[in-house]
Amino acid sequence: MLALSSQLERGEVDLVLASPDHAPAAMRQRQLFREDYAVIARQGHPAVQGRLSLDVFCALEHVVVSPKGGGFSGPADAALEAVCRRRTVALSTSGFLIVPEVVSRSDMIALIPRRIADGWSDQVQVVEPPLTIPSFAIASVWHDRTTNHPAKRWLPERLTMLAAEG
Repeated sequence: MLALSSQLERGEVDLVLASPDHAPAAMRQRQLFREDYAVIARQGHPAVQGRLSLDVFCALEHVVVSPKGGGFSGPADAALEAVCRRRTVALSTSGFLIVPEVVSRSDMIALIPRRIADGWSDQVQVVEPPLTIPSFAIASVWHDRTTNHPAKRWLPERLTMLAAEG
């Protein structure tokens, strides 16, 4: 986040969409929405028929997202640890947008933000996670310098309006 903070301060980046927990503390932010997770599996997956048990969830191979690369754990792992369970991670990728494509062509499953999952619902099964995974917030983040600039103020205001519309 240090590089992002510097880019916002220098005016190289005007606006960032991020979790408030990961946003630079010195920047302004406005929460846009809360997001929860869904599990995706390929259409016709033999172990996933519209629902998923905890045992099957743990037994199947998972794709996880690690924005900084190389990570093999995510929000599901803390929830699984709380119930003394583990999952098998077979693939780690740096972004969410490739995950539905990988899942649609394999027997791996993935836990991804529901809005992304719903956008792929014609190509993958979207099912509820078999355990509670905490939701997260997405906020627009910007440098104080842009607050009074009419053109640069428009974008965060527009994003807030669009998020309110759903």
